[in-house]
Amino acid sequence: MAAPGGAIMEARALGLRFGAVEALKDVSIRIEAGSVHALIGPNGAGKSSLLNCLSGFYHPWTGAVLFEGRDISATRPPERARLGIARTFQGIQTYPSMTARENILTGFHAQMKGGVFSGLFRPRSAIRQEEEFATRAEEIIDFLELEQDRHRTVGDMSYGLRKRVDLGRALALAPKILVMDEPMAGMSPEEKGDLARFILDIRDHFGIPVVLVEHDMDVVMDISDRVSVLEFGHVIAEGTPTEVRSDARVIAAYLGGAPEAEAAA
Repeated sequence: MAAPGGAIMEARALGLRFGAVEALKDVSIRIEAGSVHALIGPNGAGKSSLLNCLSGFYHPWTGAVLFEGRDISATRPPERARLGIARTFQGIQTYPSMTARENILTGFHAQMKGGVFSGLFRPRSAIRQEEEFATRAEEIIDFLELEQDRHRTVGDMSYGLRKRVDLGRALALAPKILVMDEPMAGMSPEEKGDLARFILDIRDHFGIPVVLVEHDMDVVMDISDRVSVLEFGHVIAEGTPTEVRSDARVIAAYLGGAPEAEAAA
């Protein structure tokens, strides 16, 4: 496990190619324990490709992905989930005909022990496990302020609440790191504010680092500890939000406008 302030996950000199297109070129980042790390950049910069390498949906052609110091470059997404790497997607990955509570309970599947025997005969250990998952599901429901919606069918919920349930399923994995792809896409300003608050609480109260791709720069600058900026598959800048905001390369490639110092002149 990463020491406090150390890197829990690293990408080292990642290269990824799709035919003649180089999606990632010598990309390296460090996700520090207890931090929110944002990936930003114009469309086609390689942000989602990098997330997919971190979570196992793509395997880099060159370089390595390390988690808690272990090379996991060749491991598949289910194996990474069992290691503690949870992933949310830009689209909603919930079961619309199930309730919020039932959806969150499905997130515990990677931790289930026992096979057909447990399912058929329900030994005491299986019953204890079910009770533990039910208790933890209720804790997640309380944390995400879904108490009034626990028994509502997800398909009948607003978009923002469905995204919250999706986050609850990821938290059910008891993650050591949370990887999020454009979690606020399609949300209203109020819904974005709620999700930003939950992300900070996940970092502060649970100590779970978060790495996310996000296009809302106000949100990125408000909640991130570190920001990496990609352009054409390269990392062109990395630093605190303040450092990145005033980086001339970032302004030219993505943010637009003049650096703060110049704007004040």
